[in-house]
Amino acid sequence: MGGGDRLARLVAAHYLAVHRLLFRLVGNREDADDLAQECFVRAQRRGGEVDEVGALVWLRRVALNLARDHHRSRGRRLRREELAGLESIERRSGEPAPDARLRGADLHRALRQALGELPERLRVALVLRVFEGLDYDEIARLVGRRPGTVRIQVMKARRELERRMGPFLDEESTT
Repeated sequence: MGGGDRLARLVAAHYLAVHRLLFRLVGNREDADDLAQECFVRAQRRGGEVDEVGALVWLRRVALNLARDHHRSRGRRLRREELAGLESIERRSGEPAPDARLRGADLHRALRQALGELPERLRVALVLRVFEGLDYDEIARLVGRRPGTVRIQVMKARRELERRMGPFLDEESTT
């Protein structure tokens, strides 16, 4: 089978997971689209060096590096304008009342902002643990740290999010 077939299988199997991770790390769809594409371009360049069994681990590692480089090259954290684009809330049948949707959107926006303001090492550990569902050993291998260090980073990230979200959550509980 040719390299194009192999790449097509990698994209079909892992694009959504890679894009979701990048979106959570960089905070906007356009950059996540570009970085996900670059991730698979790098996989194509590596050819047979990336085995299909370990591909997701390799792709996640590349995605983390691309997200890190992206933040460094921009010299910034998420900006409010970018966060405004992250307000999408899945609509279901039996939607909540409009005021409840607005509070939900405000909470979602505040959470995205607080997550975007975390130091990179804490944000990466938290995203991989909470949103990607990886265990501490997997995260440690991906980011090159010890599992105990990752546990501490996730704990610190959660505490920092609670601190940043506290005023918003206190306001929500009184309404």
